[in-house]
Amino acid sequence: MSQQVKIYDVAGAAGVSLATVSRVLNHPEKVKAETRERVLRIIKEKGYKPNANARGLASKRSTTVAIVIPSISRASVAEMIEGIYDSARKYGYTIRLFITKDEEDPRDAWSEVIASSVDGILFMNDETTDATYKEIAHTPVPVVFVNNISSSDEFGSISIDYEECAYQTTKEMIKRGNKKILFIDTIHKYSANELKAAGYERAMKEAGLEVDILYSTGNLNINQNDFKTYLDKKVPEVALAVRDSMAISFMNVATKKGIKVPEQLQVIGFQNTRYAVLSNPTLTCIAPSIYDIGSRAMSYLTEMMKDDQKKEEERDSYQKKAANIIVDYDVIWRESTK
Repeated sequence: MSQQVKIYDVAGAAGVSLATVSRVLNHPEKVKAETRERVLRIIKEKGYKPNANARGLASKRSTTVAIVIPSISRASVAEMIEGIYDSARKYGYTIRLFITKDEEDPRDAWSEVIASSVDGILFMNDETTDATYKEIAHTPVPVVFVNNISSSDEFGSISIDYEECAYQTTKEMIKRGNKKILFIDTIHKYSANELKAAGYERAMKEAGLEVDILYSTGNLNINQNDFKTYLDKKVPEVALAVRDSMAISFMNVATKKGIKVPEQLQVIGFQNTRYAVLSNPTLTCIAPSIYDIGSRAMSYLTEMMKDDQKKEEERDSYQKKAANIIVDYDVIWRESTK
């Protein structure tokens, strides 16, 4: 029974935030005596037992940073984590990885992170619900959104201007004489992809051209059928896909149907992962520095953690100073475009 009790249960029963419970466990001297005693009483009554490894980490002098992410299967995510890891090593930080599933209750997922007594959090989930924002708002340590712009000015973020780069790339393809431009998006809604689609739509509407969006999934077994069905009906002059994997999959299906790339169909990806140079033909990509986003996110979080430590008596002061940092991007032209 005691193993089922979570930090969220203690916070609810004591009428305090997750942050307060975390401070009672790790920095009790910073909590008012009355509140501290109430929380400790609830902990005892419910039989809550903090993770021993987490408590051990908290007692060490080294800084521990959490990476919260829904999946590590994407190539872009792996490169971003590499950037974070290399930057963290320079600072002597320990990294802990938390994988949260879309179907998981954000309260349970976030309470596990808080209970681990980390000093800062890099949030890499590109789908953030109101419920998740609510949980993050009670976090006792700095949070930085990575490759995603926070909708709240309370949290910092590192990203590229996805809407602008999609807009400019679509405009460039229109300028080159293309009118039939397809945008390939995911069925599952992600904030970054919505920004990309908005930029594409803006450029198309400004030029008086028809908006054409195909929704599919990152699952090859499914998207190949979707792409084949689409190409059976029409062939666009340009296809712009939100992920490199989807762009390459679309290009492969087209090639198997005898459609020549780039003579009849030009294809552009949106990540510039390592797969872009392994495809045949090689894939033209909008190229944010994925590694740089991860590295700069770690550096920015470090600044926030230092500020937080200096102003311990004003625990939320770092949130007021949070900023959205935009990272530059390039378009790398390869063989999939003329």
